[in-house]
Amino acid sequence: MSFLQTARFKRFVLWFAMTALVVVLLWVARPVLVPFILGLVLAYLLLPLVHWLERHMPALLRDRGIARPLSIILTYLLFVLIIAGVIAFIVPVMGQQVGTFIERIPQYREQLGNLIEDTQQWYEGNIPESLKAPIEENLTEIAQGVLGQVQDNLVGMIRTVFGSINFIVGLIIIPFWLFYILQDESRVKSGIMEALHPELRDDVRSLATLVDDVLGAYVRGQLILCLFVGALATIAMFIIGVPFAPVLGLIAGIFEILPNIGPYLGAIPAILVALATRPVSAIWVAAAFFAIQLIENLILVPRISGKSVKLHPALVMLVLVIGGQLAGFWGMLIAVPVTAIVRDVFLYLYLRLLDEPLSPEQAVARMRADQEVQMEA
Repeated sequence: MSFLQTARFKRFVLWFAMTALVVVLLWVARPVLVPFILGLVLAYLLLPLVHWLERHMPALLRDRGIARPLSIILTYLLFVLIIAGVIAFIVPVMGQQVGTFIERIPQYREQLGNLIEDTQQWYEGNIPESLKAPIEENLTEIAQGVLGQVQDNLVGMIRTVFGSINFIVGLIIIPFWLFYILQDESRVKSGIMEALHPELRDDVRSLATLVDDVLGAYVRGQLILCLFVGALATIAMFIIGVPFAPVLGLIAGIFEILPNIGPYLGAIPAILVALATRPVSAIWVAAAFFAIQLIENLILVPRISGKSVKLHPALVMLVLVIGGQLAGFWGMLIAVPVTAIVRDVFLYLYLRLLDEPLSPEQAVARMRADQEVQMEA
């Protein structure tokens, strides 16, 4: 009997066909899957707390199967309380500042208009006619390039996310869907393992552990970056004397989530407020954000993101550029963790395929030890 007629080959064809079908369906339905992707990210972040609560539940509750649902409910409540507490402390201050800012918008608009008019008069009176044409042409090209980049990345993303009523429906059902994901996490894992060949199960568990280490460390690193940049922007606005420093710092921290265009979008509100209140301070605001971006790109991103996934800072910079070139916003967002995952999978398989292969546990331990030595060197 040839290999093409064996049961193993038929099972391979079945798995391949089913995987291809699922991939095609997910790709076609990707615009409405954003809430569920966000739900999976939230589930990934909440799982450690659910596991900890379940382990510390009384044995009686665990024996009766109540510990897991109760842990999930307590996690929900704690999450809601944290959000409510943050809102209770931040929203009043932010709301007052935002309200004051909105009230002053007409005044800022008038001041910006006067500034533009004064600048235009100076330009008309002091710049020779021979220089005006190339200056205006270059400024037009720069403005069109910046606006085009913002429109392609931001407007396209918003249209993809919010362009369907199914997105709203997805947001409504996410809490219930998330409950079942958290509740049946162990069953899903067990089902996947049962479907695999016994010889592959230990390797799949080890690879899942390595991927979990990478993603967990990377998410923590990104949150640290957002907090760090937001805090630096707030301090810089206070020092320069720009109004609404906490609001502007919060905006900068939120936009830090968006690679590539996020830092520039976060700086625009601060620069506009500075122009409207004290135009000369806008130069210092722009310089402050430029310095923050230098600190972030040259020091924080390579060390926080790079160290969290155990990648060299130089390699982090390279993969960010490659990811942006290949897939734009999403490419830069996933470039670092995908690179780390590919590296770990390759090294693990290499150790498992040696002439004298290491066991799955030995391969994972060897990889972690080698990576720690490389990062300390």
